[in-house]
Amino acid sequence: MVRCSVNVEPSKKRAALYVLGIFLGINALIYISNKLPPLYGGLVSIGIIIGAGVLTSYLINRKLAEYTYTLIDNELMIFKRIGSREKLMMKMKVSDIESIVPLEEEDRGTGEKKQKVKRTYTYSCRLRGEGLYVGILRDGKHRVRFMIEPEKSFVDALQKSMNQTQK
Repeated sequence: MVRCSVNVEPSKKRAALYVLGIFLGINALIYISNKLPPLYGGLVSIGIIIGAGVLTSYLINRKLAEYTYTLIDNELMIFKRIGSREKLMMKMKVSDIESIVPLEEEDRGTGEKKQKVKRTYTYSCRLRGEGLYVGILRDGKHRVRFMIEPEKSFVDALQKSMNQTQK
């Protein structure tokens, strides 16, 4: 039995700066919209509300979420935690994972050739940079791509488990 778990936490200081920046930006936009004629001010206010919703979604999913990757026997489980609530995002058999390579290798084309995938799932606080890994998973007839941000030791344990299940 192999049990390996990695917890990826975003930077709390950086998230606080994003919240402060968004708060000040929205207040500035509201101040400006109040100086406009009523019709334009109303339209700008609707735009501010939509923009604030998009920014809040981005902030929650990319800056405040914590991801936990757990490998138990032949299963990889990915959990997402926001605050005190934890949710299972994906559960997969290691034997269904075709490959897992660093994102840099996939981008440069030094890893396996890019394969046609039905969908890409991102289970990471970042979308680029070092330490990101991309996996290809067989899901029935289709292939799906997933991005994770584990430690190197976790990836080594995952690849070892993949090699054992393929034998």
